[in-house]
Amino acid sequence: MKIKTDLGYYEFKALLGEAKSNSDPIWCRFLFRPLSFPFGWLLYKTGLKANSISMLSILLAIASSFFMVFGNSQDIVFASFLMLLVAFTDCIDGNVARARGETGPGGEWMDALSGYTVYALLPLSIGIHLSSHTSFEELSQFWIIVGAVTSISNLFLRLLYQKFVNSIPNKSATNEFKGSGSLISKFSSEMGLVGWMMPALLASSIINMLELYLVFYCFFYLISAVIITIVLARRVDSL
Repeated sequence: MKIKTDLGYYEFKALLGEAKSNSDPIWCRFLFRPLSFPFGWLLYKTGLKANSISMLSILLAIASSFFMVFGNSQDIVFASFLMLLVAFTDCIDGNVARARGETGPGGEWMDALSGYTVYALLPLSIGIHLSSHTSFEELSQFWIIVGAVTSISNLFLRLLYQKFVNSIPNKSATNEFKGSGSLISKFSSEMGLVGWMMPALLASSIINMLELYLVFYCFFYLISAVIITIVLARRVDSL
């Protein structure tokens, strides 16, 4: 099978579409996405597949988690830069997938795997790091618990929602949560992988405020999981 590399830069860029561009979170729209076009086009011209870029993203996330768990305060800043690259590659793989026509279920699964790897590893890695560097020994286990609760809550609400979408044949029942016009979708997107999550992580690591960062995301995902569970349960009961 011949790999498509014949698109020009502006053709490559135009594949994003206005609707997709308008639905991007603020950080993605003004930083990640504009930078992803030239880098994505160069990778596209080399023949690299979108799934390979997603795999690179997964490896970067694992490496970042390693530095967080076993590194010192300076390593945390470096790990945060790696996580910024993960968010960046999340934009690049989508651009390349659209250009190559690799936007099928396999590509969507790899893209989801990349994001879920971050959501699973990042909070727990921060919790382990904080437990090892806290001045109060009685708080060491507390931070691991906070990190674990953050990871579990995030993955739980995403699994719950995807199961709802896949189980309900009436797609209009999911419109409250899907689409660029959904308030829940917008807020979740802004706080997610290509939203404020990674810039806030870098800022928190530089000013040594990872505790506040982790507590905020723990509260955010825990409350979100409770709300989504209640709303979906009521929605299912009315179908």
